[in-house]
Parts: sequence; C-alpha cells; structure tokens
Amino acid sequence: MRLLRSARLMVAIAGVLVTMAAPTAAWAQVPKVIRDFGAPVYPALEGWYQNDDGTATVLIGFYNSNQTETVEIPIGEQNHFAPGPEDRGQPTVFPPGRSWGVFTVKVPGDFDGEMSWTLVANNQPVTIPFGLRAAYFIEPFKDQSNNNEPPTIRFSAGGTPFTGPPVGFAHTMTATVGTPVALPVWISDVTPDTNVRDNPRRPRPPQVLRWQTLRGTGAVEFDEPVQEFEDSDDHNPTTNITFGAAGEYWLRAEGLDSTGDGGSGFQCCWTSAIVQVTVSE
Repeated sequence: MRLLRSARLMVAIAGVLVTMAAPTAAWAQVPKVIRDFGAPVYPALEGWYQNDDGTATVLIGFYNSNQTETVEIPIGEQNHFAPGPEDRGQPTVFPPGRSWGVFTVKVPGDFDGEMSWTLVANNQPVTIPFGLRAAYFIEPFKDQSNNNEPPTIRFSAGGTPFTGPPVGFAHTMTATVGTPVALPVWISDVTPDTNVRDNPRRPRPPQVLRWQTLRGTGAVEFDEPVQEFEDSDDHNPTTNITFGAAGEYWLRAEGLDSTGDGGSGFQCCWTSAIVQVTVSE
C-alpha cells in the first residue's frame, strides 16, 4: 500500500494534536506564515510496518517550521513520549525544515493502544499521537510497483549493510574536541526495473549522502554535509567532522535515491543510519 504525498503531508502537519496552555486542544494547520525563528517544531508520523518477528515498527520524523532557527530541546518535560519511557531515541536537535523518518519505535504486533510524542519549541507545545492504524501502513524496504529499494550504507568495505529506516546504532566511534575526524561511508543503490518515473522538470541525483546531527552537547561541523553522485554504483565518500564540545553525539547518515526526500512522500526509498560518537577533550 502506498499513501500519496498529500496524505503524508496531512500526517506530518495537519494531523498533529497541539496541546495549548488552556485545557483545550485543537488540530494544527499548516503555518500560514513561515518565520525565520520563534515558530513550533511539529512531530510527524510517517507510518508503521511489520517485522519478521511479529512486532511492528513506527517510523517518525519532524517538521521545524523555522527557516533559520535550529531548535534544541533536551529529553524531559519539553521533549518526551507518553506513556513512558520518555526517551525512545528521539532527536534533541531540530534543524529547519522537514526531516523524514528520523527514528523508529518498536511495539508489539498486536499493539492497539496509543502513544504520543510532545515537543515544546519556543514555548509552543505540540503533541502527535500514534498507533497501528491500517491507513498508515507503509512498505519502506521495497516499492512493489517498480521493485525500487533503498540505498545501502556501510561503514567499512565489507561491513554490515544498512537499508531503510534506522534501528539502533549502525556505527560507533570516538573523537577529540576541535580535531576533525574522518568518517568514510560506502553507499550504493538498487534502481527500479519497471515503471520508472522520471521528472525532467525536477531531476534528482541517482544517489545523495546527507548528514544531520540528532543529539549532541555542542556544535558539529561537517566539511561536506551533502554529497551527490551521478550514478547508482558503489561509492566511498569520506566526511570530516569536527565537534565543539565533549560528550555523546548522534549523527544521522541519510542515503537518498532519485525518489528524493521521503521517497517523494511514498516512504520508500531512502536509508537512515545512526552513528554514535563519544567526544573527549
């Protein structure tokens, strides 16, 4: 089943439950005026999928409606899940714009309840509820209409391949404050073999590797935060990363194919892999 992009945008924006200061609640609408700073951050339910072990996984992203403000919200009262535990692997750093499928939450396959993620940015609380509703079932590992699959990311030439939504840490490493550390990645892709949909007005690169900070205690600088490739072959780009403070960081490596961000709203096909970095003085 494939949901249209318009439906996904409804999930991302119009379908979030905003908890106001008063004891009432209202369904949020797409912001009519996009601001540089001072606006909310909206959780976004992408959908859910079944696992081979009988469990289910919920895929979640967010939309920071500020044009220039990166919002940082530590885990706690202003960034939590309910019912607990309040920390379910969600980000604490929210760059401007839409970030698709940033993290996952695993639940029992027969889960019939509801959970929620609350974010309070610029004193504006927003809560999204989620459950295993049939309308939000997705297939992020293969587009059945054309056999397209997400790019594959590895952190060594013969290392474990990662495709599709993130699950746990794909790679761990250490670094020193102020000293650039090289992080090589191997990325390749399986291209569609039928029903290829090309848009000559909006051509997209066959592969893109993009970096994002999800958690951290200081500034993070990527020398090449976005790298584009002219084909779907195996590529081995290296990104040099500099950390501004000691602590633990979570970095997201996002591999995109020609379907673009969020698979153009169809939830396939792109890959997220989370890197845990321990930074010392």
